Amino acid sequence: MAVVGASGYLGAEAVRLLSGHPSLRLTQAVSAHHSGEPLSKVLPWIPRSQDLRLASPSDPLDVDAAILALPSGESLRVVPDLLARGIRVVDLGADYRLTTPGLYEKVYGRAHTDPEGLASAVYGLTELNRERIATARLVANPGCYPTATLLALVPLAREGVLPPHVIVDAKSGTSGAGAAPGPLTHHSEAAASVTPYGDGMHRHLPEIRQALGMLAGTPADGSPGITFSPHLVPLVRGILCSIYAPGVDPALPEPWMHVLETAYAECPFVRLGSVPKLPWATGSNACLLHVQASPPSLVVFSAIDNLVKGGAGQALQNLNVMYGLPETTGLPLGGLGI
Repeated sequence: MAVVGASGYLGAEAVRLLSGHPSLRLTQAVSAHHSGEPLSKVLPWIPRSQDLRLASPSDPLDVDAAILALPSGESLRVVPDLLARGIRVVDLGADYRLTTPGLYEKVYGRAHTDPEGLASAVYGLTELNRERIATARLVANPGCYPTATLLALVPLAREGVLPPHVIVDAKSGTSGAGAAPGPLTHHSEAAASVTPYGDGMHRHLPEIRQALGMLAGTPADGSPGITFSPHLVPLVRGILCSIYAPGVDPALPEPWMHVLETAYAECPFVRLGSVPKLPWATGSNACLLHVQASPPSLVVFSAIDNLVKGGAGQALQNLNVMYGLPETTGLPLGGLGI
């Protein structure tokens, strides 16, 4: 196994999880900023890393599979060669999530240079696309906000119980912005504030709309409509989505809870219970769901660790499926709790 972009937050989390995986062994770690340095120096909290030195992006990979944790646009340069050499890829970035080059260019402001790879990519929301992931060579790992939102909404959309419009009020810790410092995530700006961002069209909204239609078979007119409002909160890890479904009559949570419980009965990482707290998910690959009445609305709560289920953990979950391993192999089920 290789992790490319191993010194960023998502890459480092993938290295951490791989260090305890009984079947997948990390043999190469790549970093543009720390090539040549011992992995144990750059990521000193990672066990079993003392024998690896970080490789340069120009060094060839000699592996069966790779996790890419690269800035937006960078995977386009890497993926075609990896696939041509028979290396399986799970991409943590956004370059292969949107299904058409035109939509990608509209959302990300650059041309998509690998339409062949895009056509073959499989959307990696494991619980809802498992059969296609099992035979994939290229998996586009979902974004963190889409993971939390779609796990809550797709089973309900499949049952046709959602109202014409839902509101996703999402709050994320600062690690979701990556390791590079910026004015929004600077401690002085974020520590005592809750900040909405995205200018009304966060890049994850087209992904949510597309995947909801693909996985739930919702109508081509975009129903249900989605208002998506992300907020940055003064935490490091975690995403909590409060999803408001107005005008549900009767506003009874039990039928919706039953839909979700049935959909995820065989899914060890998705759990239904009381209103979730973020520490219950922190450090785990879990998604915690709850439905609550607020007449005349229902509210669905969804909590994940953005670096694990929203990123590196789901990548390993997808690799487990791709290699025919139990999905839970090497992945933490429980969170920290406090």
